[in-house]
Amino acid sequence: MQHRIRDVAFLIARLVVGVTFLAHAYQKFALWGIDSTAASFGKMGIPLPTAAAWFTALVEIVGGIGLILGVLLPVVGVLLAAVMIGALVSAHSGAGFYVSQGGFEYVLVLSATSLALGFSGSRYSLDALFRRGRTSEAVPAEA
Repeated sequence: MQHRIRDVAFLIARLVVGVTFLAHAYQKFALWGIDSTAASFGKMGIPLPTAAAWFTALVEIVGGIGLILGVLLPVVGVLLAAVMIGALVSAHSGAGFYVSQGGFEYVLVLSATSLALGFSGSRYSLDALFRRGRTSEAVPAEA
């Protein structure tokens, strides 16, 4: 029973964090536009700001979908964490810890959560479904 609760908790966390990343991607693509995002990145001193804006937005959209569906979770977790660490270093580190002052609190939590979810495994994911489909052994039912 505890394993099922854990798997549901991981599913809920993946959905919430995945939707959060999708919202950030939407912001970059639709609300601000990639050109404005790139200009903002350039003002922060991020090298190759247009490439960085595209990379960030694409990782956020693909990673958000990956978290929601539970597919390629370790890869998705590492990529999302890397993007958030990039945001921490380039945009938030000089403002202290608290998000209310522009600090790195939020991106740090998203980074750690992305890693944790990426390596947590879960029964309710496409990764688990694909693993079950490749094994010839029966998956034991949980009591």
